[in-house]
Amino acid sequence: MTTPYLSIVIPAYNEEPRIGATLDKVTRYLDAQAYDWEVVVVDDGSSDRTADIVSRHSVKDARVRLESQPHAGKGWAVRGGMLAATGERRMLCDADLAMPIEFLGHFLDKLSEGFDIAIGSRELPGSRRFDEPPARHWIGRAFNWSVRTFAVRRFQDTQCGFKCFTAQAAQALFSLQRTKGFGFDVEILFLAQKRGLHVTEIPIDWYHQPHSKVRPAVDAFIMLRDILFVRFTALFGGYDLTGRKN
Repeated sequence: MTTPYLSIVIPAYNEEPRIGATLDKVTRYLDAQAYDWEVVVVDDGSSDRTADIVSRHSVKDARVRLESQPHAGKGWAVRGGMLAATGERRMLCDADLAMPIEFLGHFLDKLSEGFDIAIGSRELPGSRRFDEPPARHWIGRAFNWSVRTFAVRRFQDTQCGFKCFTAQAAQALFSLQRTKGFGFDVEILFLAQKRGLHVTEIPIDWYHQPHSKVRPAVDAFIMLRDILFVRFTALFGGYDLTGRKN
């Protein structure tokens, strides 16, 4: 079986209202590209018809496949998808498709330039946010300050749900992942820096989506707890960092 050039990994929890439309948009875009691809949807123990909808897409197109696991959190779903993916490039894509899929090429271009990871940013010059509630934005900025204080200093937006990895980077980082919830992004970028991987941020357009699974105030507190967990785990030798790139 030919190894695809690109894997799109979509974590999904109770996404029945939109996962079908998201898959339609993603596969329509990918069909117009010259490379081989796969879409891996990880159902995080949904109680609705998310898995059924994905399965129907898989019957129509075998390049779309479903991975199911008990509910554990977005981070654990992403981990499962990244380690199950087979592509040379592995793109994390939120189920709400808040970033237009047409931006995907910018991420792949950066990896072709030699970066190991390219992450979408809603904060860089050239980024544009649409319809975001002000309170959510400022809670996000306060959380980012905490991230830069306690974990990774140079990234303006660690939480954007659109990130692209080389296969080697994905295997190395997600096999070390410990956090299961929304704090996984910080852990992965923290480990990337510790391993000497090359990471770049890309300005994107981002459209706030209603019915987001993120609870800004509550999840910011939980993610702060996760940041401290990552720091203490690293401090006491809980991560194998022997495979440093440089």
